[in-house]
Amino acid sequence: MKRIFILSFLFSVVLVSNSCKKDKLKYDTRSFYLGVTPWPPDFTSTGYNLAYNFINNDCDIVSHHFDDGVPWEEIYNNLSLPQKLIDDISRRKQKTNSNKKVLLSVAALKISRKERAGYYGDSPNTAYVSKWADKHFNDTAVVDAYVKFIIYLTVQLNADYINFGVESNNGDWDAGDFEEYRQFISMVHTKLKTAYPNKPCFISFMVTPDSKFLTNAKQLEPYTDWVTISAYPYSYIGSPVHGSSSPSLIPSGLFQSYADINSAKPFAVAETGYIAEDLNIPGSGLYKEGNAQWQEDYVNYLFDFCQKKHSKFIIWFCAYDYDAAVNTFNVIGYTQDIVLLWKDTGFIDENLVKRSSYSVWKQWLKLPIQ
Repeated sequence: MKRIFILSFLFSVVLVSNSCKKDKLKYDTRSFYLGVTPWPPDFTSTGYNLAYNFINNDCDIVSHHFDDGVPWEEIYNNLSLPQKLIDDISRRKQKTNSNKKVLLSVAALKISRKERAGYYGDSPNTAYVSKWADKHFNDTAVVDAYVKFIIYLTVQLNADYINFGVESNNGDWDAGDFEEYRQFISMVHTKLKTAYPNKPCFISFMVTPDSKFLTNAKQLEPYTDWVTISAYPYSYIGSPVHGSSSPSLIPSGLFQSYADINSAKPFAVAETGYIAEDLNIPGSGLYKEGNAQWQEDYVNYLFDFCQKKHSKFIIWFCAYDYDAAVNTFNVIGYTQDIVLLWKDTGFIDENLVKRSSYSVWKQWLKLPIQ
């Protein structure tokens, strides 16, 4: 009996030892900063506090992401900016610890990523809206207004890095419209480098298996200091109906093909995420199976890739699931299905329970940056 007990004990020790070895990272340092956006689990003081607590306690970079349009007339003619914008910037500054690196990400495009960003404001002057809607992307007034907006946000938030063209490479662009956008990006980049010669100014590329997206990214590569990506692979791998979202289905070499757009330029992940629950968007006929293990597998896959590429940073878009925020959207009448696409990508679920991917995040966060 004593011999059996000893053997059982030794077997348990081996199991624990192997488990520890499995969980231990194979790296002693990391190349990249880790951060999220302040997207909250709900648009309440409690929700914002949770989002910023994660930034302040579990990140070394914050991504201040602006995707609601541009106050075109106001910024161009030095008029009073919308109070909503001023309040938003004030909250970001007050709630973020000053020791964080800052990535400023601004979308020059609507959520379709093939039309110019709309007019930012609570109740914008309709004459202003019409005036700017009639202008082409490569109009010098559009370029100058956008550059002024970027510079204003850079100064306000003391940004270290500037993503001035969020998700610029949509493969569905009309050829003529894309050419105007290419000229716009070229002119904006030139002006920003004049203003900030020593600050990285770049655009981000959506990673998909569609070759048209990669082709457009390559055409825009001359106007970006870094190659940075936006990646949500669960949205396109597997079958759209009851399809698996296992990261093992990510096409081999897909991420590498974007890093190779210009391997001499620094690489970074401007935004990413992965579902940890099933994704169900009836209006789009999209139903994907998801679980916490696959989310953890993606984190391991991505971080390993980024370490090998000496990436500068990784931004995970949502720290928390935002089921409550979706309910708030519904109450105010905003029912666009697209907000469901990222609802369950948090490291922490809607009940504030931490997922296994959070532990992986924390393990990497403890590593010194080198």
